[in-house]
Amino acid sequence: MSFSQKVTQLLKENGMTKAALAKEAGIPYTTLDSMLKRETDTARLATVFRMAKALGVSVEELVLDEESGKSKLSREEERILELYSILDSRGRDTVLSVLKTEADNSRSKSAEEKLSFPVYTLPAAAGLGSPLFSEDRELVFYEKGEIPEDVDFGIRITGDSMEPLISDGDIAYVKKCKTLENGEIGIFIRNGESLCKRYEQKGSEGYLVSLNPKYSPIRLLDSDDLKIVGKVIFL
Repeated sequence: MSFSQKVTQLLKENGMTKAALAKEAGIPYTTLDSMLKRETDTARLATVFRMAKALGVSVEELVLDEESGKSKLSREEERILELYSILDSRGRDTVLSVLKTEADNSRSKSAEEKLSFPVYTLPAAAGLGSPLFSEDRELVFYEKGEIPEDVDFGIRITGDSMEPLISDGDIAYVKKCKTLENGEIGIFIRNGESLCKRYEQKGSEGYLVSLNPKYSPIRLLDSDDLKIVGKVIFL
């Protein structure tokens, strides 16, 4: 079973989402998502330690392939794990503290060479008039090609109403605009509530539609206070 498969299985066993794991482990959601897609070749050792702690398993359980019994870590990383395994709790806490400090320093240096854009938390935007004015945001660093071009900001989506296209914890990349074409997915504020939905026009009536069929379409009324924040852009 691969690293990504193990994490997915442990998430199910612990009743956790990827977003919850990222928060508990103290790592950006985008870092976790990238690790699961690219396997452990892109995982920093400090991040693996924190993920294992958050999931309640040992690092060995997380990184060793059960079928082959071989680790996907380098020899240097395996040696560090071996030394770490013989430490007492005080020693492990010290190592983790040093690793976190060094990892943060490395990320800061790397971030200077990357582009960045703000990612907002969708529920925090409700009632504020626009998610652009919310203070609940994080600055995400990325390299060219990792996100769609010409986007203004991201919004982290919660819930399953837009599955299978957008899952709980995913980032929706948004280009600011005031109008949408029929069938386009956007970010809306309706009566003070922030929503990610597909806009549909049927005759003279407009609807905000979820992709998940278990949610009913929202019919737009003349009395609704509706604002289009922007269009969701996909890679």
